[in-house]
Amino acid sequence: MEIKTINYERVLNLGNYENKKLALFAEVHEGDDVEESISRVMETVERKIREEAHDKYNEQLRQLKQEINSLKQELADLQSQKAQLTAQETDTEIPDGF
Repeated sequence: MEIKTINYERVLNLGNYENKKLALFAEVHEGDDVEESISRVMETVERKIREEAHDKYNEQLRQLKQEINSLKQELADLQSQKAQLTAQETDTEIPDGF
C-alpha cells in the first residue's frame, strides 16, 4: 500500500463547553519516510493547537492578576478610610462627666 496523503486531526477541550479543532493534511512524496512524515504532522498539530490555547489562558491570567491588584488597592483604600473614620469617631466622643 502506498501512502500519498496524511491527515491528522485533533480536538482540544477548552472548558466551558468549548472545543477547538485543528486538522492538517500533508502529501507524502516519493522517497519520503512515511513514519517520519506522520510524526512531523502529528507534532505540528499538537504544538499549534496548544499554542493558541496557551496564549488565551495567559491573557486570562494577566487580566485576573490585574483585577487582583486593583482589588488589593481598593481594599487598602477602604481600610484607610475606615481608620480615618474610627479616628474621627474617637476624637468626637463626649467625656463621661457631661
